[in-house]
Amino acid sequence: MKFSVVIPLYNGADFIETTLDTVLAQTYTDYEIVMVNDGSPDNVAEVVKRYISDHDDIKFVYLEQENRGLGGARNTAMRHASGDVIAILDQDDIWYPDKLEKVAHLYKKIPEVDIICHSQNVRKNGEVIRIFRPGPNGEDVYRKLLFVENMMSTSAVTFRKKAIDEIGYFSEDRENFHFVEDFDLWLRMAERGYKFHFTDDILGEYTEHDNNYSKELETMLKSELNVLDKHYKLFKTNNLKDLYLMRRTIAVIYSRISRKYFKAGCFSGGLKYLSKACLKDPFFWTYAMNNLKKWKYNRK
Repeated sequence: MKFSVVIPLYNGADFIETTLDTVLAQTYTDYEIVMVNDGSPDNVAEVVKRYISDHDDIKFVYLEQENRGLGGARNTAMRHASGDVIAILDQDDIWYPDKLEKVAHLYKKIPEVDIICHSQNVRKNGEVIRIFRPGPNGEDVYRKLLFVENMMSTSAVTFRKKAIDEIGYFSEDRENFHFVEDFDLWLRMAERGYKFHFTDDILGEYTEHDNNYSKELETMLKSELNVLDKHYKLFKTNNLKDLYLMRRTIAVIYSRISRKYFKAGCFSGGLKYLSKACLKDPFFWTYAMNNLKKWKYNRK
């Protein structure tokens, strides 16, 4: 089994070498690294080219293009990938040395599985602040993704290349799906019946950055709601219960945005979205109390 490690590059000069070091440290060695410079304005091209020349024993594919966003960069990389399995890795995330080995073992152990997602440590200001745990396993992942949350972190996901060859690649619609191209792809895979497996093994980590709360959060909110709207309309068994579940899901999203605003000290933004959550779902507070343990789960 050969992995194609897909890394989009944009303003990543300061940390791409650390990320690449964690790939080269893998105990499983049947892989290639495909990087796409997505019109980055920094000197990441210089850094990457020097890194490649210093490691001529590793198969690298390095490509450059005008800026097309995360979806466009990943798609270009995947179209040039020759591996059986795509392993997405963002430029500032890292893998632990046994990541590919353990994932390869899972594909061999559970051959019917198409998509695997593992747990990750979440680091901020140099410290691990929580664990991101995907899942849970079980049937009807499509429904869980739609009515619970996007329970998959992109740098923790691998999938068989045949899946995207059959259903299509990441969306490149930056007007409607910016920042959530991955969520849309997972839903499309689940809707088509591809098999998911979530493991508690912690095989990497990502760094949590402070967001631009005046612009980036609003864009992410709009995009996430667009993805939910798109897939809810495609959902074949929607009824009054499902309508309520969708309203509850949107309320949870508003609440998550509200908490981010409060953490940033923007109380007007926090109150705005907390009010939206309560208006969207009148039973939101009951739901919130019943799921308090779940909300804290990823902080254990």
